[in-house]
Amino acid sequence: MDSASFPTNNRIPRDRLRKHSAGPAGISAAAHLRNSPAAHGVDFEITVFEAGLSIGGQLAQFSSVSEGDGPVFPYNDNALDPLSAEDVAGPALLWGSPLFTRSSEDILGGDAVEFFDLPSQKVGYYSGVRHQIVLQMTRPYDQTPTWDWLGLVWRYGASVWRARGLLSEAADLSERLAANVAPSAAAAIADVPAILASLLGGTALAHEGAPETLRRHGISEAYAAEVLAPQVERGAQVQRVPAMSGLALAMAAGREDAGRARAGGDYAARVRELAKALGADVRLNSKVVGIERETADGGDKETRTATRWLLRHEGGGAEAEAFDKVIMAAPGLEWLVVRAAGVNGSIETDQAVEFDAAHVTFFTASELPGRFGGGDGAVPPQILFVDDDAEGGIHEVAYVREVVPHHRDGVADGAPVVEHLYRCVSGADVSEALASDPGVTWMHHRRFDHAYPLTYPRTSYPSFGVDDGLWTTTPIYSVGSSLDLSWLAGRAVAQQVIEAVKK
Repeated sequence: MDSASFPTNNRIPRDRLRKHSAGPAGISAAAHLRNSPAAHGVDFEITVFEAGLSIGGQLAQFSSVSEGDGPVFPYNDNALDPLSAEDVAGPALLWGSPLFTRSSEDILGGDAVEFFDLPSQKVGYYSGVRHQIVLQMTRPYDQTPTWDWLGLVWRYGASVWRARGLLSEAADLSERLAANVAPSAAAAIADVPAILASLLGGTALAHEGAPETLRRHGISEAYAAEVLAPQVERGAQVQRVPAMSGLALAMAAGREDAGRARAGGDYAARVRELAKALGADVRLNSKVVGIERETADGGDKETRTATRWLLRHEGGGAEAEAFDKVIMAAPGLEWLVVRAAGVNGSIETDQAVEFDAAHVTFFTASELPGRFGGGDGAVPPQILFVDDDAEGGIHEVAYVREVVPHHRDGVADGAPVVEHLYRCVSGADVSEALASDPGVTWMHHRRFDHAYPLTYPRTSYPSFGVDDGLWTTTPIYSVGSSLDLSWLAGRAVAQQVIEAVKK
């Protein structure tokens, strides 16, 4: 959260604004407060509290307790590349987030991210019941070989080429998000419905459910269940396609299709550069545990202190810090916001955004174990699981990269051994299953408590403004979850802060 000081008449009262979370929404809000033409004449003092040990949000929170909360290196070998946000979300993380990437280039003075094309890849659909791959697809979709294409058409008919329409909607949405690079675009975005209007206009995708979206594109139930569902159904609760919004379905399908189209850039390094350029006071390992309204003190009109928010965080002791404006820019703090706003707040419990957890486990092996989709013959670099009860709710196992450890148990005289790093995404912890496999030589597990928002079709949305001087970016997750949506939400909330300060 941030602090702000600004001129009022001939005086400069100290108006402190705090942002919680140095994730994309928090960094975006700080950037808009610093750089927006609307903030001209306003001198914001920005303080950001980050619960984690590094900035960047959930994707940047891989750390090793055994190694002093530092980066995680396979085999604890710092000669190898540490785990990164791109290892979690795919190499196209920055390329698939054009609003975030282009905005960062503007903020950093044209420091452009260089991208390079990646070859297409096969995706296998693995049945844990039948213990075999039952279907293979190619990503990106447009690079499907002719014979594979004909085989899919034989199996699914016109749905194979009609699925292009769904992916085209996702690509169009990404470009419309990127069109909001200019800070002035935030002036027209006051809430989630305004964001949907700016991105989708009057199209049906804004409010329809996923079944309606599939029917509109002429995609069959078989294609939806056997091809799309394994791509987009994630988390412990596993929100099913029929319960999703059409927009969330399109976004998830588009993200899966383009996840390895291009590579380039380093997300964690990028957000560190942004925070440094913005001059924010970033406090790491400072989890917010309480927020409440401070009552105004007495005195005459000229000396009376304005109502502020008291914030408590881990590491701050019993003493609370006072801030004039507060932006909660991270998921999982809704209970704090609702309790702080009390009866005067605008958040309704039936409008709250729910989240599903996911477990991400990295492991190394000389080859992919058979119980996780490996076996004789060529194994696709990404495997999606099609049976819900197979291997503890595993959704995906993907090849990440080759690693060559020089120092580990069983390696004579430090001789190099080629291993492969894999990523497993599951709804439950599969650490024990991996640890019991003799082929697995190293493992690191992380639970993401707010990995996937549950995105139901809606006709109403929570508001960014919760109470006087209190905002939250959480309502954007009612639409979906992406770097670009978070960036746009942070900018929209910062614009509201600027307008409130200038009143």
